[in-house]
Amino acid sequence: MAGTDATDALAPSPAEIRLQRNLKIVVVVLAVLLFAGLAAIVGRIFYLASRSEAQPPAAAAAAITTPVPGRALVPELKVQLPDGAEVRSISLSGDRLAVHYRAGDQEGVTVLDLGSGQPAASVAIERAAPGAN
Repeated sequence: MAGTDATDALAPSPAEIRLQRNLKIVVVVLAVLLFAGLAAIVGRIFYLASRSEAQPPAAAAAAITTPVPGRALVPELKVQLPDGAEVRSISLSGDRLAVHYRAGDQEGVTVLDLGSGQPAASVAIERAAPGAN
């Protein structure tokens, strides 16, 4: 009988069995939620990486168009520069066009927003006299 008492003391009670079953269910449910969340994140990354980039709206630029024979309508935009200005360089970044110009002894950069067709900024460049540090 001594062996029976020792095995009875080690056997789990019905409450402990129920608690173990509930803990196993909780662990399985949390593991499923974890993997579902991970799959959703990976799926979203693949979706965003495979999507083509949307171009910025050019509503205002589309309104100012000029027909070109044999081609679709082309937006016509104008940049205001000082009289007698000579264009030194042009740079395009996204929907912004920067025009570096020189007019006599003045120099500057005008930035044009291609989406709206309006000037975004105008920067005057002032050169310091040599040795005036």
